[in-house]
Amino acid sequence: MNPHHPKCGKTFPGGTQHGHCGECCETFSGLAAFESHRVGSHSENTRRCLNPAAEVATDGTKPFWQDDRGYWHFGERMTDEQKRARGWIK
Repeated sequence: MNPHHPKCGKTFPGGTQHGHCGECCETFSGLAAFESHRVGSHSENTRRCLNPAAEVATDGTKPFWQDDRGYWHFGERMTDEQKRARGWIK
């Protein structure tokens, strides 16, 4: 059974591959995506969430992308050919 977040009502996969933010209620695939959406110092009440849909890198690209499940990823989106080469899909 997947965890359920009481604030937003979303369910999300548990484990170490995904992270659900208790502040903005978005689900992220991988630690890099989760950590990259949080900014500010670690002093009390100074961290905040970035909106992954609105972020644009200095070169004009979007660093976050969302998969069919609604989970946010960080970095370049892989093509099916790249996934096949890694043995992730047939």
